[in-house]
Amino acid sequence: MSESPLRSQFRNAYRNLVLRPLLEPEEVRRFKVPYGEKVLAKLEQKIDFALPGSNNKMIFTGHQGCGKSTLLGELSRNLKAAGYFSVSFSIADLVERSDIDRIKILFAIAVQLMATAEAEKIEIPQDARERFYNWFAIKTQVNLAQKRAELGAGFDLFKIVRGKMQVDATIRQEIKEEFERNITELVDRINEIAEIIANATKKDIVVIIEDLDKLDIGDAREIFSERVKALFQPQFCIVYTIPIAVLREIDIRRGLEMETNNDKPLSLGRGIWGEGQGLG
Repeated sequence: MSESPLRSQFRNAYRNLVLRPLLEPEEVRRFKVPYGEKVLAKLEQKIDFALPGSNNKMIFTGHQGCGKSTLLGELSRNLKAAGYFSVSFSIADLVERSDIDRIKILFAIAVQLMATAEAEKIEIPQDARERFYNWFAIKTQVNLAQKRAELGAGFDLFKIVRGKMQVDATIRQEIKEEFERNITELVDRINEIAEIIANATKKDIVVIIEDLDKLDIGDAREIFSERVKALFQPQFCIVYTIPIAVLREIDIRRGLEMETNNDKPLSLGRGIWGEGQGLG
């Protein structure tokens, strides 16, 4: 069927106006305009000054469409250039949004740490690598020997693991049930992976988790209220996004400030708090 030039022009204009994060360097070069510079500088300063341990977590928020993902992409690139081992990912790429909870967030951190180390060809000791491979394979029901034989040089365990987490609700539920009873094992494994990567790279680790701000308010309230402590136990720097509406609830906001050593969350955009201001 032939299409009129006007219809084609309208469709292209519509697509060009869709808001999407600028994540690739070429996209940034072509389309980025200066914005959020104060917020970016504050985030970089907080990460630079953060003390090792569990009190180096940050909360970042802002209204949808204000440019958080683009800014966090720039943050990750800047951290890599400054000598950090930076891991940035969207939780939506690993877990269906309606099924996100603290256990799956922590498990996703473990997956992405190893996936990034593998992609960057970090020289992890072979015994540790095999121990981690076996652990992930058991938790996600992957037959390592079979997959290695089937895929040969194309074998990528963490691509398989991410795929299983995305589509297999049964595996996600089993992971949740197992670590709800023993969250210490999960946190210990995350810290072990991070320590080995840090020793191999001689770099501090920063993890940036996007799209938690797109959670339904009820789910976000459960994760970031009484169950939030587990998310602050890994012993390296983590930047969490969060729905801005959740921080209007005084108890949750105060709890997060307490867990982040009385550090107020950072906001992007000119909402009621203004660009780069704390939410206190």
